[in-house]
Amino acid sequence: EVDRQLQSSSQSAQVIVFVHSRKDTVSTAKYVIERAREVGVLDQFLASNSVSYEVIQSELSTVKSSELAQLLKFGIGIHHAGLSRSDRTLVEDLFADGHVRVLISTATLAWGVNLPAHAVVIKGTQVYSPERGTWIELSPMDVMQMMGRAGRPQYDSFGEGIIITTANELQFYLSLLNQQLSVESQLTARLVDTLNAEVALSNVNSVNDGAQWLTFT
Repeated sequence: EVDRQLQSSSQSAQVIVFVHSRKDTVSTAKYVIERAREVGVLDQFLASNSVSYEVIQSELSTVKSSELAQLLKFGIGIHHAGLSRSDRTLVEDLFADGHVRVLISTATLAWGVNLPAHAVVIKGTQVYSPERGTWIELSPMDVMQMMGRAGRPQYDSFGEGIIITTANELQFYLSLLNQQLSVESQLTARLVDTLNAEVALSNVNSVNDGAQWLTFT
């Protein structure tokens, strides 16, 4: 399945891979690069004679994260709250304009900027909960929010969503995606934390921004 998505993204389709830590964005991006090199499609992510190559090259000097700069040279981006606001905005713009084919991101992207892709991959369904001191399953709302990024209405007749999970949880996610499980909003209980995250990401900078953000939830 990984190889199929690599082939797809090398042929202009865009892919978002959701992971669950900042560190994993980088390690997953490096894995994608090595695997793409092995199957012979790495140079197709960002051809040296393409407009995207020229655009990315022109932006590299503005990138604050050295890890991001190295990954962008291959046409692959990362996105997480640890990046500077300018780096996150650059990645968002490059992906929205089709210059970046593969984007590895934490879940913050699913709840923030609307960046659809042809395919979405959720790499693992367990996240560490500091409050509980243990690993827990992603909430159904989080999963559906991530899956909702699959499919670009102006370009695609369909989108693809892929969940990498354990055999024990497989039936649960199949039922969820087949709409056999009810999904209840958890926003009220998590509103303060979610809004604080948007403030930390500089997506909300004023009371008016906050009010507008609420209209999209």
